[in-house]
Amino acid sequence: MNDTIRVLYRTVKAAIWGEPVEGAAMPQETAVQPTIVPAPSSTPEIPKAPLIESPDLIPAQEPDPPVPGITMESATVSDEWTVRTMVDPVFVKIGRVYLDAGDLIIRSDRDSRGFLLSEDDIDAALTGGSGTVRLLDLTAAVGTAQLSTSGRALNIGIDQQVHTIPLRLLTPVLTGHNRKAPLFVPKEAVAPD
Repeated sequence: MNDTIRVLYRTVKAAIWGEPVEGAAMPQETAVQPTIVPAPSSTPEIPKAPLIESPDLIPAQEPDPPVPGITMESATVSDEWTVRTMVDPVFVKIGRVYLDAGDLIIRSDRDSRGFLLSEDDIDAALTGGSGTVRLLDLTAAVGTAQLSTSGRALNIGIDQQVHTIPLRLLTPVLTGHNRKAPLFVPKEAVAPD
């Protein structure tokens, strides 16, 4: 194979530069006879798990704990699957947050004033302290921001109303990967239509 490539290279080189071809003809390829190897006559055995002699030794399977917000009432439609009733989510999206010059701007569909969490206050809130939420015109402090008890969300209290932003959605905004993140309130805080 290498000899074939070498001869081809010399031929192309000679054609480009106008030189006579060095080395004569293409080398002869030799045929290789394949050898057949028989498969092993015995197949390996797969080890088997030991049988449990007494059914009392089998641990009882614990039932799964109920998921919050989903009722455990199920209606059997067929032998293969069941249908569970859907329950509304715990939080409702009412706005969005985005970065502007390092400050977190908070826009709510329920309050047209607009709020701001400065860069220093974001750092304080995300490191376990408390940050001050101000109106966009920076005239008055209207609330505070702090991590949730679980540490998985940023809770913002504005005028006795709790707003929350999951950190998994806020972090990409703070790092510049996303432009905005949703702002949520607990469902019980929203008046029915």
